[in-house]
Amino acid sequence: MRKRLLYFLTSAIGVLLLMCAAATAASGPQAAWTVFTLPNPQVTPDWRIYAPADCQSNPEACAGDHRFWEDWDFSNFQNAIDTSFAAVNSLGKYRAVMMILPLGDTPAYWNNIQRMYQSAASHGVQLQAVLFPKWKYGAEYCYLYNNNAPSECQLVPGTTGAVAYRKLRHLMSFVQTLSGACAPSSYNNQFAVRYGWSEFSPGYGALKNFWQSLPTNARANACNLQASYITWLETGFTGTSEVQRLQKYVVNQLHHPYWVNTELYSTAQIQQYDATYAPYQTIITGHWGATEITSWAQDMCSKWNTALQPVRLGVWTFSDPDLSTSELYRSYLNGSMAVVGSICTY
Repeated sequence: MRKRLLYFLTSAIGVLLLMCAAATAASGPQAAWTVFTLPNPQVTPDWRIYAPADCQSNPEACAGDHRFWEDWDFSNFQNAIDTSFAAVNSLGKYRAVMMILPLGDTPAYWNNIQRMYQSAASHGVQLQAVLFPKWKYGAEYCYLYNNNAPSECQLVPGTTGAVAYRKLRHLMSFVQTLSGACAPSSYNNQFAVRYGWSEFSPGYGALKNFWQSLPTNARANACNLQASYITWLETGFTGTSEVQRLQKYVVNQLHHPYWVNTELYSTAQIQQYDATYAPYQTIITGHWGATEITSWAQDMCSKWNTALQPVRLGVWTFSDPDLSTSELYRSYLNGSMAVVGSICTY
């Protein structure tokens, strides 16, 4: 399956996150969220021609790391962005968009995030950030370390903490403030972060220390970043022991929810892991190569039922045919989608 999440930045795929209104519903999930990954020919059309000077020779290389969000000016795509969010609102009354981001820090980066949030809000759509850090500040896992960071990480001068950790904290706080002040001990937007690497295993101690380091609203008007945090796991890391252990600690001993997003595609994967993190689990899946709505809906109904009609189900919505790394999970077909709550009626 997906050994690496090539859709983040190097392809343009969206995720349609579905949530059933009741476990007994038979026709399909009744509410929905969709996710944007950029660049995308629908949201950021003709993005290559707007490449900055240092990316003009190979725009796709820049789109594969942090530079698309850091260097492009999204004002060039304002009409398309507005149209996309309007479509999200009208094509099924989707509640929110999960927006996949790299870790960065330039004026354009913050302006682009704010522009996306403002457009979504103006069209009645909420946003949830999903971070796939990339490598600007060292290895992707560097975001975990507020101290004792590995040698692969850039360090904050005079400390053993990773620059990536500090940048992550800033980003988490920034996306909360876009929706105004947080209520006491609460947050405005959930924030998911990719976890799991074949070349390095941070271990339970590092993951727990990271989670415990996130603020819980210790001062007035501060947001509960710890409660907003979600762990995102690719297929090969769904059974990661430290994530299971941390969730059990948070849920069973602290009596707080701990959400985990899991990518599961085959029947065997769904059957093996569909309840690993339940009831705080999102199952993300998709139908490869669909060409028309009926076959997509029928396959998604089968996956939904195989997973015993989970409360949260994620489905890949957009694919990006103009990138060489494009994947073929998609549900937006021929300009339309299957009715969200009726996938089992096709």
